[in-house]
Amino acid sequence: MRDNFVIAKYIRLSLEDAKSDSMSIENQSLLIDMFIAGMEIAPTSVIEFVDNGHSGMNFERPAVQEMLELVRMGQINCIIVKDLSRFGREMIDTGYYLERVFPLYRVRLISVSDNYDSNDYEGSTGGLEVAFKHLIHEQYSLDLSRKIKAAKHSKALRGEFVTKNCVFGYKKVGKKLEIDEAAAETVRYIFKLSVDGNGLTQIAKKLYDEKHSTPSEYRHISKKNKERHKVPCLWVSSAILSILTNEQYIGTYVTGKARSVEVGSKKTESVPSSEWIRIPNHHPPIVEKAVFDAVQIKIEQNRNNRRSSNLSHKRATISPLKSKVICGCCRHKMALSSTRNAAFHCGFTRAAIDADCHMLRKSVAELESEVLREIHRQLHDITTLESTQVTTNTCTGESLARAGDAKRALYESLMLGEIDVDEYRQKSAEYDEWYQFPADNSHANAKQPAALDGYASLHKLAADTLKENKLTKQAVDGFIDTVKVYPSGSIEIVWNIPGLVAQNIKGAKA
Repeated sequence: MRDNFVIAKYIRLSLEDAKSDSMSIENQSLLIDMFIAGMEIAPTSVIEFVDNGHSGMNFERPAVQEMLELVRMGQINCIIVKDLSRFGREMIDTGYYLERVFPLYRVRLISVSDNYDSNDYEGSTGGLEVAFKHLIHEQYSLDLSRKIKAAKHSKALRGEFVTKNCVFGYKKVGKKLEIDEAAAETVRYIFKLSVDGNGLTQIAKKLYDEKHSTPSEYRHISKKNKERHKVPCLWVSSAILSILTNEQYIGTYVTGKARSVEVGSKKTESVPSSEWIRIPNHHPPIVEKAVFDAVQIKIEQNRNNRRSSNLSHKRATISPLKSKVICGCCRHKMALSSTRNAAFHCGFTRAAIDADCHMLRKSVAELESEVLREIHRQLHDITTLESTQVTTNTCTGESLARAGDAKRALYESLMLGEIDVDEYRQKSAEYDEWYQFPADNSHANAKQPAALDGYASLHKLAADTLKENKLTKQAVDGFIDTVKVYPSGSIEIVWNIPGLVAQNIKGAKA
């Protein structure tokens, strides 16, 4: 019997499960508590993990990921769920954890309603009964998803408003849309400014100067939320363009613009406009159709003018830092200009002349030089530190690769039953010493083990980067999460691997 026995209670409630009282978070928790009270082993501690409103068809759930991380760290001994579908409905991934991960870390899994205890299946997969349960759960989820989609599609065709949030300028009353006059005035004003010949940037400046709340700010005000935006009434061009091209403002209900990539996933993909559901005269219009059509003609003319201009004058600017650079003040991504003196610039506060980051820009050449210099400095410190170690902590890319092959062979031996878990852990810990920094290393204050072969590839990338005199996309993607640029001219690099410390780097004033 273990002296320190930690139980994890895992509870999951999907949006569809919320309709059933028996599936509520409280009832799941109560059922598991009653089971724990009758266990022969008295737990040292019980940790509860709850995923509310998440599908079981994937493991992109915050609470389950937190729990699995503790499993990998050896801090959980037993996981208890109401039934196996709470842990996961997808057969392959769920089976992987039950058959591979949990046995490897000696974690016991108990499903109360299914009368399942992994201790009863030591050395086996749980039998045909468990596999069949996974298959049923997965098919049930797929079938339920198809029925929900079909029901929503039928409601949309009947003209029922089925989306969660309504467009800015309207409010949902029952199953119908009604005009929200306070927001509708801003919408009408945006269309008027466009008809009068103002561009998106000019419209954004007028809305900021006259303090018209943005859609997100208006929602906060409507809900009496005290949270304030850092730069209030600051409109971006994309939000204005979205309003100017939205057919719902002429009374046409439009839905079906996006669909889920797969069942249970929150990722969506765009649907071609020809496949959208459109129902004319569905709700009261905010803008007259003649005004809307005039604006669409202007927008299309501007697009054609820009295309012609781009073909004759604009040259492509390529930088490995593209999409990695953000403004240190407003936290928005900085756009990469395609001009002779290419630069990253903050376009979010273009209309706010009193904002700290108004017209903030950073030369591409200057930023790439500063980032490359800092990458070289950080990697040089680490590779120098590794080369000075005279114990088994010293390693090269070649030795790391050999250790990676050895660990894979070790894992295969465990799965084939040639060695037991204790022997696997002992030898695995020895291999880990080859790539972990010593505890007193200031660059490794968080001693977090990574996948060995992943670290080996990073080690090789570090060596290659030190030989380079220019910044490469491979180096940026391998080491950098984001680069923050501040009005003072300094930058801050946020690294995406442990051991490299984020810090402000002084540069030329922007």
